Amino acid sequence: MTTYSKRSHQHGIGLIGFLLVLTAFGILGTVALKALPAYMEYYSVQSTVNRIAHDPLLQNDSDIRTAFDRQMQVDSIHDMSGRDLDISGGVVAMRYQKKIALTDTMTLLIDFDAASKP
Repeated sequence: MTTYSKRSHQHGIGLIGFLLVLTAFGILGTVALKALPAYMEYYSVQSTVNRIAHDPLLQNDSDIRTAFDRQMQVDSIHDMSGRDLDISGGVVAMRYQKKIALTDTMTLLIDFDAASKP
């Protein structure tokens, strides 16, 4: 009977390493899931700002603000209104911040800048 005296070396990740990687992915996944609605809202605001800025029927600032308010009602976004729009030189912009509670003691703050393309 032949016995081998060589010890095989273990390759790969250990249990503790696996748990650390799993924890890191869990934290990142939680942050991503909590931030997803804010980014969806941002893309809605961005598309609305672009559409309104290039609408030839909207002649003055009042019409632009009213159209923005109507679209925000359709999209069920109540945190912002047409009063918050910056309108100058044919560019319509909306700058705002969104706070997302991650835990009781941690908050994620995201700055959004939605501006129409010229």
